[in-house]
Amino acid sequence: MKTSEIKEKLKLCTRCGRCLSVCPTYEIFLSEMYSPRGRIFLISQNKFHPSLKDCLLCERCKKVCPHNISFPEIYIENFIEKKESVYSEKIFKKFAKNPFFTFIQINKWFHIINLSAEEIDINKFSENGDILIFYSCGLKYLYPKALLHFIDFLKKKNISVGIPKNQDCCGAVFLSMGLKEALKEKALNILKVFESSSGPIVVFCATCLWMLKKIYPLIFRNTPYEEKFINLSKRVISAFTFLVSNWGNEVKFNTKNVLFHMPCHLTEEEKMFKNKLNISKTIKNFCCGSIKISLWIKGFQEKYKKTWIKETENKYKLATFCTGCYLNFKLLLKEPPKVCHWIEVLC
Repeated sequence: MKTSEIKEKLKLCTRCGRCLSVCPTYEIFLSEMYSPRGRIFLISQNKFHPSLKDCLLCERCKKVCPHNISFPEIYIENFIEKKESVYSEKIFKKFAKNPFFTFIQINKWFHIINLSAEEIDINKFSENGDILIFYSCGLKYLYPKALLHFIDFLKKKNISVGIPKNQDCCGAVFLSMGLKEALKEKALNILKVFESSSGPIVVFCATCLWMLKKIYPLIFRNTPYEEKFINLSKRVISAFTFLVSNWGNEVKFNTKNVLFHMPCHLTEEEKMFKNKLNISKTIKNFCCGSIKISLWIKGFQEKYKKTWIKETENKYKLATFCTGCYLNFKLLLKEPPKVCHWIEVLC
């Protein structure tokens, strides 16, 4: 989508205000500039405001918009077209190698959060199998037990699991920071890891799922890599969808005193989760508060913490399906509830 096409899309906004009630940043800041329609107005007038960078890219606005306008899509289009500053590239060059690993090292030094999970030695696993695992930051550092539960289930079904080496993070943090070249580098590495194989690529994080299925094909549109990333996206599936679509009612979760959190980028799974598992009363889609540093500085997550505490009252576990959501809950909530991944409560 060219700049002229983006502006034409912006003209469709009628300022009806439906987006205000679903926008997480507007709910907290109560400022028109922090609403989707406010951001759209700013871009249409070529004006900059910090709120443009504070968008969570959750796309809740698109769900309620009568014209199907998504500010996150507009943000991404601008991200694709913009020129990246050399200054930014130099500052984050070292951090870009493995941003989540950097955070984990800081955590070990300062004990920011209590991480009891031990990283899995993937050298014990084959690189090939009937299905392949996207070995995300969350699986490495936060909820490796989810992978072990998943593998145990599949062993009973005689399905082999492969975990290719040399995998990288999905690069979502660089999308939010506006670092285009760093994101492209991550994407190309993932393409290199998986393009010589076939079969499903199973993902355990909603944001990773969104990046691989939607964002990669967008940022490489009209390039020699576009078709390759489209083909890659067709192979990507969430761990939950893979299990339920293949074994349906055999997939059961321990729902006693567990609240299931529905991340914003897992929209395709929401209906399936509620209908097939019939536990809609234990599913909530409240905002995790985002892991954006700019919003942390503004106290955004702390304000949302009140909602989390209210929703998880009398719950022993809070299960989510996203690395960022998991990290925020783990950082700010005291046990109980114990923060875990959906697949960790798989029976």
